[in-house]
Amino acid sequence: MKGHTALTVNMSKADSQYIDDALTIEDEYESELAAVQVQLTRYAMAPQEYAARRAEIAARAYLRLAEAHKRFLGRNN
Repeated sequence: MKGHTALTVNMSKADSQYIDDALTIEDEYESELAAVQVQLTRYAMAPQEYAARRAEIAARAYLRLAEAHKRFLGRNN
């Protein structure tokens, strides 16, 4: 049972770190997206440029989330 308790504590730390990483990535994604949306609404950016930038921001965020998930899996194994 003692080993099980240690595993639970380690999983909790990994879970907490993963949540922190994911929330940070999502906050940065939302901030970048908001800045691009402002440019669009001010007509400082064409709709096609907005779509391209939005896709770039999303792809970067998804890659960072995937990396955070790999780190999470590594901490749990």
